[in-house]
Amino acid sequence: MKRLLKILLLISCPLSAVQAQNIIQENNQQRSATDSIEKENVPEGIYAWRVGTRFGEIRPTQLDTIPHLFQNQAFTDGLTGRYNFLGNLGSPRISRIFTDRNDAPTEEEFIFTNPYDFFLQRPEQVLFTNTKSPFTNITLHECGDKQNGESRLKGAFSTNINKRLGMGFVIDYLYGRGYYSSQNTSQLGGTLFASYLGKNYKMHTFYSTNFLKTSENGGIENDAYITNPESFPTKYGTEDMPTNLSKTYNRMHLNTFFLTHNYSIGFSRFYDKEVKIVRTQHNKISGQLLKATDSTRTNINDSLLREEFVPVTSFIHTFQLSHNNRRFLSNLPLTEAKGFFHDFYLPADSANDMTKFLHLRNTLAIELYEGFNKWVKTGLRLFAQHDFYNFSLPDTLTTASNLTTKQYKYNYLTLGAQLLKEKGKYFHYHVLGELRTTGTQWGEFNVEGNVDFTIPFHKDSLFVNLDGYVRRWAPAFYFDHYHARNAWWDKQLNKQFSTRIGGSLHYKQTKLSLHIENIQNYPFFAQTLYPYTASSTQKYTHSVNSSQKTGNLQLIAATLTQNFHWGILHWENEITWQATSDASVYPLPSINLWTNLYLKFKIAKVLKTELGADMRFFTKYDALAYSPIVGEFAIQDPQHKVTLGNYPLINAYANFDLKRTRFYVMVSHLNYSSGNGKPFLVPHYPLNRLIFRLGISWNFIN
Repeated sequence: MKRLLKILLLISCPLSAVQAQNIIQENNQQRSATDSIEKENVPEGIYAWRVGTRFGEIRPTQLDTIPHLFQNQAFTDGLTGRYNFLGNLGSPRISRIFTDRNDAPTEEEFIFTNPYDFFLQRPEQVLFTNTKSPFTNITLHECGDKQNGESRLKGAFSTNINKRLGMGFVIDYLYGRGYYSSQNTSQLGGTLFASYLGKNYKMHTFYSTNFLKTSENGGIENDAYITNPESFPTKYGTEDMPTNLSKTYNRMHLNTFFLTHNYSIGFSRFYDKEVKIVRTQHNKISGQLLKATDSTRTNINDSLLREEFVPVTSFIHTFQLSHNNRRFLSNLPLTEAKGFFHDFYLPADSANDMTKFLHLRNTLAIELYEGFNKWVKTGLRLFAQHDFYNFSLPDTLTTASNLTTKQYKYNYLTLGAQLLKEKGKYFHYHVLGELRTTGTQWGEFNVEGNVDFTIPFHKDSLFVNLDGYVRRWAPAFYFDHYHARNAWWDKQLNKQFSTRIGGSLHYKQTKLSLHIENIQNYPFFAQTLYPYTASSTQKYTHSVNSSQKTGNLQLIAATLTQNFHWGILHWENEITWQATSDASVYPLPSINLWTNLYLKFKIAKVLKTELGADMRFFTKYDALAYSPIVGEFAIQDPQHKVTLGNYPLINAYANFDLKRTRFYVMVSHLNYSSGNGKPFLVPHYPLNRLIFRLGISWNFIN
């Protein structure tokens, strides 16, 4: 780690830079996302944005140089502790809040990446920048030592070749050695990106590659090592506690290339120093002559005017290529493997299961901009999309020893449209409808939309947002087909039908959201345990399979975010109430709570300081188990369920911000006490004990 840090420092020090953002983001919790750039908060000479993955629309993003909650970016369970994970940095995770989960039908079919969204970025999360000078950011989170510590080092560089063409890269390295045996994680990713913002032509592209390796230990053999250590004659350290697996790994190699570009036709407006339109350049578009908005005939020198290009129609093309593979390895002797795995579909002494995934997507679209079409007053986007999928799995020809590779190829055509209103101050909306077919079978569709209002209220503004969708879509491929040494199925699950409605109210320091969802034919993974006795100790062999709930499933969630401050004392709260109609297939905690109490002040008038502690808590429920066989979370065996929750997790921290440097020191799991409570988020995977942590983020400037 020290060697890698020195290399990055040597690379970045000669580079002049401006104020930059620490680009670490949370999936489903992006604090920097906003609908418009607030110029007063953007460092001089730089702004940033993301793009839509279908139409390539620019989504301005407020650069994040704020130290608040910087220390929580080190936690796999998220900024406000909404995720269950296996305890180690970067290990698989899943949100306890159902609205956070990635269930969109158009998302990646390669579901094995979903538990790693702490590290991985989806295409719509990639950041693009435009800067007058190059900038470099380096961020480091660190704890522990060379034997059991955790480290994450991230470097970002961006520059502009000219006013229109910008490019840069991001390198991200995560290494969790693990405080328990055989649980280390290693993740390395890199992204190269570029953008061109011309008058008529715009382009965004990136290439990302990621290597992920997770050691699987199957959890500790006996939870009593944590909950009742006095019952054992020997006192175990975390690294000495027996685990269910060793020499077992999940590895993934992920590659994504993305390109979106569009050509726009329209007209130009020219503004004087008082921001008044003094001339409009005429263009013939679709046989219509765009008239000047001002009759002033000018002798004004064009060099003194500011030109603004106003698009009327855009022609859009988006291309995405994903090429991924996942390998499950187990080098345990067969006698030991049979102590954990129940099913053996292949005779090999060791597991070496490989699945490959290829996805090609092309989208063609035309956009008619709002206010320029006499037939459609709102904005309109029409699109056609083609998807090609190729999945490969091991297969047997006649006998288990005659192994080959079977490929599953699919072609889909999607047709759709979107209506949108983005102009105006008080009212906006987006409504999208799409229909997908294989050419012979129809019936998959998605209709989604959102509406937002801004209502003046008591010398401030009340923000109202409504959203929802209706979807009928086939479950992901791996719910139907999976072939490996220890799990094997071929099915044809029914299409899932989902309806969700919800919204939020936001006024000053208060935000309230409510969402209700009904799901028919919900697909899920289920784990089955088979008990046996070895050396007078009860153990279990494990099996996993895909399943589907045939009836209706109802979910509801309400979240209240309420912040207070009195002078230097600040108190932030987020509480979520949830209910599920069938906890046997979709378990949820009734209450999920995060609270943060801190003092905010300056030392010597220059060192911004936050000194405080936060707490994460959720009520008892039958949390999802984790299956190393498929690398996914699964329903617990109802005959051997473990209930988790009612355990507070407290972290104390000191956060600092000095000019362009953010840093913190922290003690995590401050309330840990051996034998008290159940410090587990996932059955049989204990949390780390009390740990001292530190982190720093540098923004190098000219």
